[in-house]
Amino acid sequence: MAIASMIVQPANDAVDRVIAELTDISGVTVHTTTPNNQIIVVVEAPNLDDVNFLAKTMESIPGVAGVFPTCVYAEDD
Repeated sequence: MAIASMIVQPANDAVDRVIAELTDISGVTVHTTTPNNQIIVVVEAPNLDDVNFLAKTMESIPGVAGVFPTCVYAEDD
């Protein structure tokens, strides 16, 4: 199991749309939005490769300027 906390930085006019698309991604939980419109998410996946895939999926959402991992935890099965 791998868990990562990430900051998703959307364009200012895309925050609500990006949040809606993030909530549709299995394994991604939106926790909050900061006053400067950064979206804080937690990603849960079976392994680090899948966490990386989900990060790239989030980056591909129109209006997302970047996805920045802040903490990553993985344990061996």
